[in-house]
Amino acid sequence: MLKKGVRLTCYGRLLAVCMCSMCWSAAPVAESKVCIASDTSQTRSVIDMAGRKVVVPRKVLRVATVGPGPVLNSYLFALGEGKKIANGLPYFAQTRRWWVQTMLAPHLANQPVLQGPNREVNMEVLLRLSPDVVITMGPWNARAFENAGIPVIFLEWRNTSDIKANMRILGCVLDRMSRSDEYLRYFDTTINRVRRAWNGIPGTSRPKVLYFDPDTLTTPLAIADWWIEEAGGRSVTAGISRSENIRYSHEQVLLWNPDIMIVPAQERINAVYRDKRLSKTRAVLNKRIYAIPMGAHTWGHRTVEQPLTVLWAAKIFYPDRFKQISMEDEVRTFYRRFFEHDLSDKDIRRILTGVAE
Repeated sequence: MLKKGVRLTCYGRLLAVCMCSMCWSAAPVAESKVCIASDTSQTRSVIDMAGRKVVVPRKVLRVATVGPGPVLNSYLFALGEGKKIANGLPYFAQTRRWWVQTMLAPHLANQPVLQGPNREVNMEVLLRLSPDVVITMGPWNARAFENAGIPVIFLEWRNTSDIKANMRILGCVLDRMSRSDEYLRYFDTTINRVRRAWNGIPGTSRPKVLYFDPDTLTTPLAIADWWIEEAGGRSVTAGISRSENIRYSHEQVLLWNPDIMIVPAQERINAVYRDKRLSKTRAVLNKRIYAIPMGAHTWGHRTVEQPLTVLWAAKIFYPDRFKQISMEDEVRTFYRRFFEHDLSDKDIRRILTGVAE
């Protein structure tokens, strides 16, 4: 029985203990084994990314997203189910930078906040929300959700195949398999379309690219290596073993000497040009510093907008080969097709420049 006011979370060394004791870790999920035949007329069973069989209501009406909320929300948006999100954005996402989240699902602005400033989960709020299912990428609170009698779907995103597995799982949970299949076809078609355009360019002729935060000299997540490589670039951080952010020195950046630098926000561009320690890099000398777009999530991070990231990056890497591609048209079409939202020209400019205004 949970006591009033209790918040369950794990930090530091305790996190590893919690994860181990709960035995939640990502396991390969076969495409054909995500959905299991319905147990009853009222329920269905789903295999999540931990390989667990989870029984969920056949008709899910309320979903709580816990952990990287904007990432999880973007999946529901793409499946046309954003209206089912029962909780508001976590505190870290309650700034103008995350304006697309509330544009796509206006009710999020008035929903109870589950995660506090330290990203801990308030179980009292969760129980009051009474969701049909919790979707999370964090295993440390999942056992508490289960003990509260709430079905928990664990997702993972550590490699490039996970985005597809997650989409299939949620398509099954929300009974939107046709939409998830449509998205996955779009994903593969877009990636193949980009590959064909730069295929044949020798590796040594492809630009060396660094995606990083110049204020902290960090690169977030291995996903950056993937979209840079898929766009035909050479990620200078590829091959570095990591599960989360990596940190390096100015000296290392100078040794890499990237041809192109991509930063997470417009204001970081000036930070690069002001830093005299980076003034001799090819990217600075050739004025090839770019800010990543920002939609439902930062395009350089984990988001279902990832195919757009690859297109955008490829157009920067090889402007002549992608001059027929209009990113404005691509964004407009994607948002209409998957997010069911018609963007204004101003909205598209805000997304592509990453400027919240």
